[in-house]
Amino acid sequence: MKVSNRFLYYQLVKDLNQNTERLFKLNNQISSGRRISTPSDDPLGLSSVLVYRTELNSFDQYKKSVDYGKGWLNRMDSILQDVDDLLGRVSELAVQAASSTSTQSTRVGAAEEIEEIRSMLLGHANAKYGNKYIFGGTMTQTVPFLSVDVDDLEEDVATMSAAPPASPSEGDRYIDTDDGHIYQYTSGAWNDLGAPAESRSVIVTDTDTVYVFSQGSWRPMYQGNDETFSFAIGKENSAQINIPGSRVFLNPDGNIFTSLLRLERALRSNDVNGIQTEMGVIERAQTVISDNLAAIGAVENKLDHTLTVIDRSRVDTKSMVSSIEDLDYAQAITELKNQETIYEAALKSASMITSLSLVDFI
Repeated sequence: MKVSNRFLYYQLVKDLNQNTERLFKLNNQISSGRRISTPSDDPLGLSSVLVYRTELNSFDQYKKSVDYGKGWLNRMDSILQDVDDLLGRVSELAVQAASSTSTQSTRVGAAEEIEEIRSMLLGHANAKYGNKYIFGGTMTQTVPFLSVDVDDLEEDVATMSAAPPASPSEGDRYIDTDDGHIYQYTSGAWNDLGAPAESRSVIVTDTDTVYVFSQGSWRPMYQGNDETFSFAIGKENSAQINIPGSRVFLNPDGNIFTSLLRLERALRSNDVNGIQTEMGVIERAQTVISDNLAAIGAVENKLDHTLTVIDRSRVDTKSMVSSIEDLDYAQAITELKNQETIYEAALKSASMITSLSLVDFI
């Protein structure tokens, strides 16, 4: 086979370029500490690395969700523990006020403290975590509870209806949903008590719900909803982190705000029977709070366990990425030395070949 000088030089340059490229690649690997820099280095390995990196990103997002959830639950836990303490104080005041040694003056004094406690509880019920109301259900941008003052509290009404209740008794009251007026049954007829004043409030006994008259209509004290929301904390795992305020402060098993309004009203009117009635409701409300605290604790435990699993999974996944992507320095340096030797030999060989001329053969 005849080899032309042009082909000879072309092949020498090509071989030297290949040697240089291998040296450059090894140098880059040693400098970066990574075996894979481009897809061509290891297509299958890079594909696996991309999958693992996607998992690592999802772990980061799940961890953020868990951290946010833990913060939300810790805030709720702190609030409900204080609510429980405040209800304990309410129970003490009610027991003292119901005793025969208590006087109208001391009961009024207890009512003043109950009013302050109710104000603190309202602050807790309208608390925020970040820029979201905690106890509004999924309505996190709406103030959950309206303020109610005993001085503005009307006598209880039986129901809210578009028609008068059937078979009424003397003194029965209801709210007409068409005009918003309170009607009272007196002397065999329903009497219109007129339009209520702004901010007047009333307890509707059939639902045990407090309503406030605002801007021409009756609005329930609770402005949130009964919905819950959850955060994804894993591929197939989620955690509910909110408890609607209706379950906490207006629970049928122990309606806190309704009971406190009735208790304060009974204290101010020196109504011992009314005080005794609300004592049992307050005790049940404390049980409701304890149950919710237990539920919060269960979710907190779940999040703590999930966080441990995420951290462990992150370590394992990073180890898998490292096993595929990271460079074996000892092997790379040995290969670099070998490639340097090959490159030097190629240079020497090329120098010897290209230095030949006709004079060498004369």
